[in-house]
Amino acid sequence: MDKIISIFRNKWVKFGVSFLSLGLPAFLMYVDWLALAYYLQPVNPVPLFLMYVLVLFVFAGIMFYTRMQIITRIVALFTPVLAFLLLFIAFGQWYLIIPPVAICLFTFLASGMNETLKTILGTVYLLMFVVGTLIYLTMLHFNLTIQTLMPFSECDISKRSTEYDYSPDKTYRLVMYIDDAGNERSLVSYYIEKTSDDVKLPYLNCYKHLDSLKVLATMDKDSVVYKWLNDDVLFIDGHSKKISELLEQAEYLRKNPQEEESIEDKLTYYEEHEWGEEEYYGTAATEPAPETAPASEDSEVQFE
Repeated sequence: MDKIISIFRNKWVKFGVSFLSLGLPAFLMYVDWLALAYYLQPVNPVPLFLMYVLVLFVFAGIMFYTRMQIITRIVALFTPVLAFLLLFIAFGQWYLIIPPVAICLFTFLASGMNETLKTILGTVYLLMFVVGTLIYLTMLHFNLTIQTLMPFSECDISKRSTEYDYSPDKTYRLVMYIDDAGNERSLVSYYIEKTSDDVKLPYLNCYKHLDSLKVLATMDKDSVVYKWLNDDVLFIDGHSKKISELLEQAEYLRKNPQEEESIEDKLTYYEEHEWGEEEYYGTAATEPAPETAPASEDSEVQFE
């Protein structure tokens, strides 16, 4: 037993273990990214939360054991910043925010850094969390979030419907966002997401909404008729939209924002020819119909 204790007390062993503390900022950055770019839908919330807390406690134990090592002290200095970013990105999802904030606070206070530096940085971090929370609460009063302020995302996931309509081959997902759900004339927006960008973790489904494609915004949800005509074409509100072409165009605009004004109003091929559902199948058009068969009647189910 004494030999085992002496091994754990060895400074070189502690120095080697201290490299594992780098896993905490890496883990927090991954959580920040998931909270920013994905809609997180727990499959089994209790085991997910317990596993999340367990991972953080393991990192806390490693950092406490190596608290006097230079690597651990450096990690403890800047991990509160990552926790602060998570507070902004996932504000309101307290099960996601509180555990890492508590762990970062513990490792910061327990680290072996200079007490004067710890006092100064601790005061700065405290003010950062308090003032930042007040600012973000003010932003929420005006319906502003981190996601809606980003130039390549305008989705407020708090308004997201959890009822989805998939293309026949499950490549695309049609998602609805309802702004002011209690209002009879609320704004409803329809977005297309690529399912290939989703991430599946134990007890958690992550649906990527970043870089999603808006296909319709309307004040009257009940009047919207939509149907997947095939794996790549969505008929919605009287227009047929080829999703792959629209996604390519959106990607091109993100890389070349200076050209947005010149092509943002350009119609798709089907809209340019004023094709509806019947025209797409060739029943009322002179151009030949595509060989792809339409989706089944089950795909006509609308969001509730």
